[in-house]
Amino acid sequence: MKSTLFEKFALALGYAFMTIAVIAVAAFLGGTIVYWVWPVAIPAAFPGLVASGVLAAKLAWWQAVCLTWIFGIMIKSSQTNNNKKD
Repeated sequence: MKSTLFEKFALALGYAFMTIAVIAVAAFLGGTIVYWVWPVAIPAAFPGLVASGVLAAKLAWWQAVCLTWIFGIMIKSSQTNNNKKD
């Protein structure tokens, strides 16, 4: 009995670490894309806001990763599950 309980715990812990790793890799990849696109797209789309200093013309890589991660959390938390099983 104890071995199966330990196996279930180890499996759940493994899934948790794999999920954390997937989320981190997605944030790093998404943040890198934002880091590359930001200096081109944002000044072209919002020249007045960049000139006045409201929006940054350039982001550091870590800021782009954090921005991607925060927006991902905000979008995911605002989604609702409309699949009702009757």
